[in-house]
Amino acid sequence: MNLPDGWDAGELARAARLGALVRAGGDRADARIFAARAPGRVNLIGEHTDYSGLPVMPVAIDRSTIVVAAAITTAEIELANADPGWSSRRFAIERRIPPYETGDWANYVKAAIQGVIDHFARRGRFSTPATLIDNLQGASMVVDGRVPPAAGLSSSAALTVSTAMAFMAVNELELDPIETATMVARSEWYVGTRAGGMDQAASILGRRDHALFIEFDPIRVRAVKMPANAALVVADSRELADKSGMVRAEYNRRVVECALAARILGCALKLDGVTILGDVVRASPGWNAAGLVEKLAAAAPARLGADLKEAASILGVSQVALEAELLGQGSTRIALDSNRPLEILKRARHVLSETERVIRAADVLEAGRLDEMGKLMDASHQSLADDFECSTGRLDAIVECARRGGAFGARLTGAGFGGSIVALCDVASADAVIESIDRGYYAKLDTGAPSEKSENSRAVLHAGAGASVIDLRMA
Repeated sequence: MNLPDGWDAGELARAARLGALVRAGGDRADARIFAARAPGRVNLIGEHTDYSGLPVMPVAIDRSTIVVAAAITTAEIELANADPGWSSRRFAIERRIPPYETGDWANYVKAAIQGVIDHFARRGRFSTPATLIDNLQGASMVVDGRVPPAAGLSSSAALTVSTAMAFMAVNELELDPIETATMVARSEWYVGTRAGGMDQAASILGRRDHALFIEFDPIRVRAVKMPANAALVVADSRELADKSGMVRAEYNRRVVECALAARILGCALKLDGVTILGDVVRASPGWNAAGLVEKLAAAAPARLGADLKEAASILGVSQVALEAELLGQGSTRIALDSNRPLEILKRARHVLSETERVIRAADVLEAGRLDEMGKLMDASHQSLADDFECSTGRLDAIVECARRGGAFGARLTGAGFGGSIVALCDVASADAVIESIDRGYYAKLDTGAPSEKSENSRAVLHAGAGASVIDLRMA
């Protein structure tokens, strides 16, 4: 058969091994078994802009998560992981699937299943949500994830995307890639992280040898050819960036700060219906970051109390209503540290200036001007460190090592607060960049010469294809 782009011999072998595990679990010798692969991503530029509805420019990478699934007779998900460090799970398919405890890996699987249920309930394919649930088949699933977890490479999106696609295949549910990306985009909200849609869109829509210029509301994608002489060195700081755990509070705090800045700026500009900074940008022809930041600075203090009392007064709304809009309700309500003021001006300055950099970067990269692209990446990292305050000493150190090794530019990639960096360099310089990182960063962590551990912490990654599903009987 002609396999979808992205599957290689190693991934087919992984899928076959997982399929054997599924077949071994009961009377499934003749079961139709599907395998879904979804890659992680590296974001070249456009950090913390997606949840403001503003553009990003990631690449899907050649590291993937594979989920193999077969239908079972009960309305349940039987879940196992090829890595014995992740415990097996079993849960019922129901209209509202209750989450496991915070931090449980299987919550991302639940998030994907819940996302499919919610989407098709809204889509009206079945007469009622109850009818939808009655018609969904349960599945036995086995997961094999090769995207490093908590490293800023979107292992969570790779898991939710591959799970959703495998579950849809078992149930003969079909969506086009854009609609699938839109469906899965809010999956991390289930685990309490108010993430945007970049990670899932990159995983689903990735294209070999191309970056993706992605816009939102609705999702639109333009493929940007990676220059043949460009190399991406990705290096893990080994500082965990777990958005479902300890980093979640910081991430969600930035979401609130950006949303509050948007509302204040919208009020100052007399715009209706503004909830995110993207609304302001789309309603402001000829906008520029400096001008909008100046307007915001004139409309409100640079920082506001976490109780939202002063913010509500500026906006002319009730404090209770503003809290409900910005913080949410129920189990996923955002809890703010009352002792820390909300940084409004700095966060907006980063998001708006980053948007300008993303727009510029798409043209620069396509033209092959790697030195200019590197300068944009450097400026992005500085903004993330100074205005968004999501870099760390470790990330700064590894970025500097990459630059000393000859990279055109380097920056943290992903949410920050740990995780990885991406460095752009010429193919001929990749080894020198890696050697500089090994000598200046990993050697200090490993107290000696670069070890096998450091060799597994950095690599030259390539822009790969997006997610797809195959029927293992046909492979």
